[in-house]
Amino acid sequence: MHPRKPKLWLMFAALMTFTSAVADAENGQGIISGVVRFVGAVPSIPTIRPQADFDVCGSETRRAQSLSLGASQTVGEAIVYLAGYPQDNPGNGTNSAVILDQRNCEFVPRIQIARSGAPLILRNSDAVLHVVRIDSMSGTNGQRTLLKVATPYAGFEKMYQLANFREPTLLQITSRNGHDWMAAYVAVLPHPWAALTDQNGRFTLRNVPAGTYKIYAWHEVLGTLTRDVKLNGSHVATVDFEFAGKK
Repeated sequence: MHPRKPKLWLMFAALMTFTSAVADAENGQGIISGVVRFVGAVPSIPTIRPQADFDVCGSETRRAQSLSLGASQTVGEAIVYLAGYPQDNPGNGTNSAVILDQRNCEFVPRIQIARSGAPLILRNSDAVLHVVRIDSMSGTNGQRTLLKVATPYAGFEKMYQLANFREPTLLQITSRNGHDWMAAYVAVLPHPWAALTDQNGRFTLRNVPAGTYKIYAWHEVLGTLTRDVKLNGSHVATVDFEFAGKK
């Protein structure tokens, strides 16, 4: 037994992370990092019981929303992103395809981030009809339905284009044929400065140009918070978010 080894390993991992961040900053790449937390009484999550398609969906109640809290009530699967980014510097990054599957009567993954112009691959792995609706929940034009399509069988797959999103836009994906607990969200951004918090509520935005920004944290249960952040050239900034529940 070596009881001190795990502690030494954690210290080494933390040192490597810090060293990497400093190296990036010294190379003129601004970094914004932080933690998203929740304080107060944890809200109750509504549940829905399936009324049909029991052979695929089962009969047990399903949660209509998702809230994943870690140690010290850190918030996982929150989307953190910049607004007011430099229009003449959209940053690097590829428009990798976004895959949204329907598996065991759930959307998988539930939360993800995409670049404007990326292809969205809608897939059905269930041997049951799912009717999918995609709504734009934000943006200058407000809420509007972008797509409603039937995915009728296991193995169904179709590609759509996430085009013409010139500002950060949240898409909500829902089921429209009785699977009312099914929901997913895709944040579509015209730049690469967005991240999904890990199970410890941590996020990191890299290669951020110097400037003053609004930075947002969004969660499907907790809502939206905003902060101001300023990067002066090669700089590392820390921005923490704290959602408050009922006390």
